[in-house]
Amino acid sequence: MKKSNRLGPEPWRPSGATDQSPAERVLAALTEQVGPVTTAELVAVIGLHANTVRAHLQELTEAGLVRMETVASVGRGRPAHRYSITDEGRAVPRVNDPAFAEYRGLTTAFATYLASRSDNPSDEAREIGRAWGRQLGDDAGPGRADPAGMIMQLLARLGFTPVPPPATNPGEGIALRTCPLLELAEEMPEVICQVHQGLVEGALDQAGASSVGVELLPFAEPGACRLHLRP
Repeated sequence: MKKSNRLGPEPWRPSGATDQSPAERVLAALTEQVGPVTTAELVAVIGLHANTVRAHLQELTEAGLVRMETVASVGRGRPAHRYSITDEGRAVPRVNDPAFAEYRGLTTAFATYLASRSDNPSDEAREIGRAWGRQLGDDAGPGRADPAGMIMQLLARLGFTPVPPPATNPGEGIALRTCPLLELAEEMPEVICQVHQGLVEGALDQAGASSVGVELLPFAEPGACRLHLRP
């Protein structure tokens, strides 16, 4: 994804946008492939440098959006790798995703209302987020076995581009690299960020993982917010 020195995530852009980041272009290209493809085949489709494609494939693989398989080489030489998109990768929102479109529209409407009319917009926003998260949790299915995986898939679908922590340091939490409502979040974080925290709490509750603690750190670092899920 794009690198930046500003605190917080990048704005989410639909997959059809002309100003997609290179990683988004790689993911979009994989969505259109019939089967696993090599780096060279993706380069031919996208037109980016092989090193750029290779680096973003690694990033997307670590995020669980792309699957890598090793193919034995014929004769001498290193084994080749082929890549395909995962179910989580396919869940990354598109402009025609009804849940994503509804989320953006409704959140924008009630956030503006709460910010101007409510005496306690943060608490009310969090409760609204919980209610919306419980509804989305019905679609996510049981999350007791893997609450982090369930939340990763849900947030990917809503436009947050979640990236899991490295296995060597799980305490880093989930990095949220994009935000579908970034302009509003910068203008009224006490409303939008509380909606997002409540959304995760509600989804976990509905999926049977209400014992998992949720801590959202908005604009925590350059290029991301941080989400911590703790027993």
